[in-house]
Amino acid sequence: MRASTAMSTAVLAALSLTVAALAAVPATAAPAAATAAADTAPGTTAPAGFVGMAPKRVLDTRDSNQVPETRTARPLQEGQYFSTPIATGCHSHPPQECYGVVPADATAVVVNVTVTDPTADSFVTVSGTPGTPGTKPATSSINFRAGQTISNLVTVATGPVNRFVPWLTLYNNAGTAHVVLDVVGYYTPTATDKYGPLTPTRIADSRDDGTAGRLRGDEMRSYLVASPELGTADATSVILNVTATEGTWDSFLTAYPTGTIRPTNGSNVNFPAGTTVSNRVVVPVGPDGRINLYNHAGWVHVIVDVVGYYGPSGKGLFSALKNPVRALDTRNGYSVATGSTVQVQAVPTDGSVPNAMGVETNVTATNVLADGHLTVFPGPGQAPNTSTLNVRAARDTSNSATTAVTPEGRFSVFNHGFGLDLIADVNGYYVTG
Repeated sequence: MRASTAMSTAVLAALSLTVAALAAVPATAAPAAATAAADTAPGTTAPAGFVGMAPKRVLDTRDSNQVPETRTARPLQEGQYFSTPIATGCHSHPPQECYGVVPADATAVVVNVTVTDPTADSFVTVSGTPGTPGTKPATSSINFRAGQTISNLVTVATGPVNRFVPWLTLYNNAGTAHVVLDVVGYYTPTATDKYGPLTPTRIADSRDDGTAGRLRGDEMRSYLVASPELGTADATSVILNVTATEGTWDSFLTAYPTGTIRPTNGSNVNFPAGTTVSNRVVVPVGPDGRINLYNHAGWVHVIVDVVGYYGPSGKGLFSALKNPVRALDTRNGYSVATGSTVQVQAVPTDGSVPNAMGVETNVTATNVLADGHLTVFPGPGQAPNTSTLNVRAARDTSNSATTAVTPEGRFSVFNHGFGLDLIADVNGYYVTG
């Protein structure tokens, strides 16, 4: 059963349009970095702790009221670099200020990036580095085809402080496209919550719950995410991988802490009817150790995996790469076979990033032969019974992942499906501190 036109309009208003699987576009994608790029360490930000927050919209190029700097609703143009404050608004009269969402000393932000109404196959890159007109970035944050609406959670170093707040720069390669940014957290040297790595653990799968079953439309369900059994007893925020499958309508899921009002803007997992879509979710924990998960429309099965947390007992501070690096691209040599595990050298081997305990990475599957899924885990050894990236035949899909690494600076990816090519880009390192 498909959603009605009225329902589709409501979903659009909430920025929860149908989101197809992230499509890497070989003809228009940003230039690939060499596979060996992880052996050199570009500049990183100062190690910092984490602050979680409810989703806060800082940009929507469709709405002049949500374009803080110019107050002009206009899609990103072809080849355009567009800089925007991480703020809900700005004023021009002296002193020139913006209403900041993150403090001026924030080193990196965690932001849900959504592209909608694109007119051409293209990519958008989000960066803290102002671009040079006439050039292209070396990497991309989201690849898409004309007419798609897609999202991805991105952790990115912040740019220069202007009008008392940090800024970000977006680049659109071809055609025009609207972009929406929702901030869900940030890193700052003064924050005390640190990253705690976990072996991914499945805490909920409604397909196996004969009592509750699928979430109904406009239904909220809570999940215990902070407990000694999970190793998250003092977690203030948790890192989840949330999957929606077998939905009957185009819809979206929103995660938020118990004891709070559900955000009116922002969504975590957007899915078309009948598909399987997963996304990384970072969400603060409610006072009872739980989080809420809300389904907007139709019926849908949900799967929740806990993959990490932030809290006082965590050990890792985050250093964002000012320029992300490509750690693996099997298109340069070999594909990932059915039932095989690939180890990714994510941390430079030259000792330039000492005490690395984890990484933020974006994993993309391409040249996929059949539907399946991938699991990212610290490794080596047997993969846990969780999923990171659900893949579909003949489609390119991506998802970000937060994972611990081995003492040698590696993490593993297990292929539960058939043959495919794998790309892994590293956005930053967690270091003990």
